[in-house]
Amino acid sequence: MPASMYRGQTNPLWELLGDVKHRVPPGSRMIQEAFTTEHRRPVFVKLSELTPETFYQFDEITAQAFHDAVIDIGARDGGGRLTVCCPFPGEVHAQQRRLQRVAGKVDHIRVLTIGSARAVGGRDTAMDFYDIAANPLARYSFAIKEGARPLLFICREDRRLRTVGARRSAGFFAVSREVVEEVADDVELLLRGAATTLVTFDELELLHRTTQRVTRELESYSRRMEGAVRRARRRPELLTPARFDRIVGQAIAKMGQLKEIPRRALQSIEKSGF
Repeated sequence: MPASMYRGQTNPLWELLGDVKHRVPPGSRMIQEAFTTEHRRPVFVKLSELTPETFYQFDEITAQAFHDAVIDIGARDGGGRLTVCCPFPGEVHAQQRRLQRVAGKVDHIRVLTIGSARAVGGRDTAMDFYDIAANPLARYSFAIKEGARPLLFICREDRRLRTVGARRSAGFFAVSREVVEEVADDVELLLRGAATTLVTFDELELLHRTTQRVTRELESYSRRMEGAVRRARRRPELLTPARFDRIVGQAIAKMGQLKEIPRRALQSIEKSGF
């Protein structure tokens, strides 16, 4: 449901998007939906109308804004556990003051980074540090707040989208307790070495890709059918019974192909052990 449907700042979705909006410049407030096209063109969505658990492409500024907003809102809420993953060089040190300030407001903080960063926390026993240099989590950047109002932002760098001197990432945010807890459980398993993938992220990405593939196929077939209808209107004598039967048969075959796309995606999930 779009954030514009909510009227109160107490709603976590509205509060998160409102916080992020204040952190990014006006020129960064249109976000591209990942894996999505409309008439073969990228789809952009207003920041205030983003929906949870939908994959978007984020530039560095917007990704950092979501990351920081989850941390700061989590600190305002207090209590619970905050897990922060800072895989890029120098990132955890840039977060030093924020993490030290937040440490006194939440029950516990886990900081995941590459290399040693214990000096950031000093003697603060509310922080635990994990070196994820050899862990699959090193591919992700995220902030997870567990507690009364769960929040999550997670993304993974997509090197195919990288521009000169700038990172671009694909990911999503969530305010649903179920999704936040599922991702938190996946992180726990990876830290213990009991898993090799971030299952919930991969499942949602596959679901989103599959949905968009079906949409693209429908758009393509719709364009072809519209062309056939226009030609039939111009020259109705060409629409013979045999041609009509063939068009109907093609439509039935296309629906069968579309049904196969999600079925194969589910098979892929089962084979991958998601």
